[in-house]
Amino acid sequence: MARHKSRPVEEQGEPEMEISSMIDCCFLLLIYFLVATSLVSEKKLDVNIPGNPSAGGTPPPVEPGRIDVSANGAITWNGDMPVGEPYDASAQPGTAAYKAQRHLDQLVEALKTLKEQAVAVDTEPIVMVTGAPSTPHQRIVDVMAALAEADIHTVGLNTTASE
Repeated sequence: MARHKSRPVEEQGEPEMEISSMIDCCFLLLIYFLVATSLVSEKKLDVNIPGNPSAGGTPPPVEPGRIDVSANGAITWNGDMPVGEPYDASAQPGTAAYKAQRHLDQLVEALKTLKEQAVAVDTEPIVMVTGAPSTPHQRIVDVMAALAEADIHTVGLNTTASE
């Protein structure tokens, strides 16, 4: 029979966990995220939140102007004020009648008034030009010249479906 040597058995205490390397990793991650978030630059967004305007708030915006050019070349301002007679294609260049129908004095005055109202509330004036599909192109050019004379640059063009 074989002899067995008996070794004394060491008594084991509570099991231990080495967490020093895990703490080092956590600190490195913490430092990484702190540095990474400070590199991102935030931009300021100017946002007006709807609500009750205070007494010193901004005034209401100016209503956009509306120029309607009919198929015969007649021009109305904001739907009810005639500012241009029907277009006469037979008028000869250089004549007084030609110059009178091409330069729209009443429309220019109405546009300048709109510009003054918009400047008073610190906005750009907006004008919508609506014409029939058979409107003479020269009449639209006359309207655009009046807009340029009044120094209005925000313009929309539209055509009506029917005449």
